[in-house]
Amino acid sequence: MNQQILAEKKEIVAKLNDILKTSHTTVVVTYSALSVAEVNQLRTNLKKAGARLSVQKNALMKKAVDEDGLSELDSLLKGPSALVTSDEAGAGLEVLGEFAKAHKKNFAVKGGMIDGSFCNADKLNDLASVGGKEGALSRLLSVLEAPLVQFALTIKEVGKKNDPEGASAIAE
Repeated sequence: MNQQILAEKKEIVAKLNDILKTSHTTVVVTYSALSVAEVNQLRTNLKKAGARLSVQKNALMKKAVDEDGLSELDSLLKGPSALVTSDEAGAGLEVLGEFAKAHKKNFAVKGGMIDGSFCNADKLNDLASVGGKEGALSRLLSVLEAPLVQFALTIKEVGKKNDPEGASAIAE
């Protein structure tokens, strides 16, 4: 093999390693017959969400994921594949979920790693439906708030039964 080509491939693997070392989320996606405009739109949306798309030859991506201890992803790197990485756990999953719904025939999430834990496509799609970090926090807050709201309403009703005029004055 030509030394120049070998050096270029080593450089690509080194760049991928740098990206993978700082990434908390690494997702393998498959694509086919997407237009340049569609791929550029995906890249733009991922960038806004704090993620990035890397398209390289599977052999180079396999070498990079193996060197970074992500060998669970090896089996996913078959056919047209790309890596979506982000420095924040779960960033970009919502974008990938929406893009996969809009391009069912041409795009799919294969699986990935979040903070060192392997996630299959179904689990990643479930996480994507949560709606990112803000969506997860919002749902958690709703779950935590619901019992308090119910308790307050119950107290108000008890107060109305015991003292109809006083309870309404307190509630307002």
